[in-house]
Amino acid sequence: MPNKKNLFQDKQYNSVPINLFDKKRRILIYAENAFGLKTREKFPTLAKTADGVLRYAKYGISGVVDSTCEEKNVSEIIKKKNVPIFKNLKQAKEKTKANVLILGIAPGGGRLPDYFLQDLAWALKNGLDIVSGLHTPVYSFEGLAKLAGKYKRKIWETRIPPADLPIASCRVYQMIKKPIVLMVGMDSAIGKLTATYQLAAMAKKNNYKPQIIPTGQTAVMIEGWGVTIDKCEGDFMAGAVEKMILEKEKENNPDFYLVEGQGSLFHPAYSTTSLALIHGACPTHMVLVHRPQRKRVTSCHLLPIPKIKTAIKIYEGMAMPPFRKVKVVAIALNTHGMTDQEAKKTIEKTNRQTGLPTTDLIRWPQDWTKLFSKIVPN
Repeated sequence: MPNKKNLFQDKQYNSVPINLFDKKRRILIYAENAFGLKTREKFPTLAKTADGVLRYAKYGISGVVDSTCEEKNVSEIIKKKNVPIFKNLKQAKEKTKANVLILGIAPGGGRLPDYFLQDLAWALKNGLDIVSGLHTPVYSFEGLAKLAGKYKRKIWETRIPPADLPIASCRVYQMIKKPIVLMVGMDSAIGKLTATYQLAAMAKKNNYKPQIIPTGQTAVMIEGWGVTIDKCEGDFMAGAVEKMILEKEKENNPDFYLVEGQGSLFHPAYSTTSLALIHGACPTHMVLVHRPQRKRVTSCHLLPIPKIKTAIKIYEGMAMPPFRKVKVVAIALNTHGMTDQEAKKTIEKTNRQTGLPTTDLIRWPQDWTKLFSKIVPN
């Protein structure tokens, strides 16, 4: 059964990728009521799309917009990023001459907040194209769709999947004879994208050629291509991952693959996406991402985070094909909020419990050099 064409891919909506790497693009990130330190105390992951783009995108960001943010520069929130923070779009547009607006929030359920609408209308009227990764399409608001047409602005809905996705059939296992490393998580919003990009950076420093497979809206924005798996119809989720890996093998011939993880097998809302990635990527290795401070599943406090050795066993048991006998080969800890001393003790404890290389990839990425011997043959 072929995948039906999605309404939002019709030419009348012009929902096509925007080349963010074009030097003529001057890009703002819109993170209203999400980016400041005060907001992060209550909603620590709300601005994670903005954070991911700021940390890892290879194109320039001219500014961040958040009227509630008390900080004046991104460097006050994210280290080593000298990007101004503006109180409103009008000020940001005047100062930067921006022509692209990335929506930088990732709320639960991916709904576009009503308080965004007025500013998005202003953006379309004043020469800004829009990049959105929310579940609610910008084009689903009739007024915004009309403005995009009237002012000839583009809207890239990065979460809308392509129409030609296959059904998975373990072709990656059959056709790819290279390491395929999948990030898996103890919970959602825990650092799987960060682990992917930190590993990629370290690989490049060690003269390897990694290929990131972007499976969520933030990585799609960073890379300029990819498929947001959680928006695919169920039958095609694993096939989307399979398709991306096979295409990049032909295009780039990398040394190995780093597949961005999504959700968690232990989260009732996002377990299907996590399982689809395991079955579509047919990984040779898995890296487990964990935040030790988190004791209960995000947004479902009925469920405790499982013991780490239990999680490893379950993830390894879900791999496909089962006779590949895939192993979790390392633990990436998110120790944000801990002191260095507390983090080191937690890393040492986890290493003793699992016998696996363990570190925080942000604080001590150099500790993972030994990991490459387990993934890429010398």
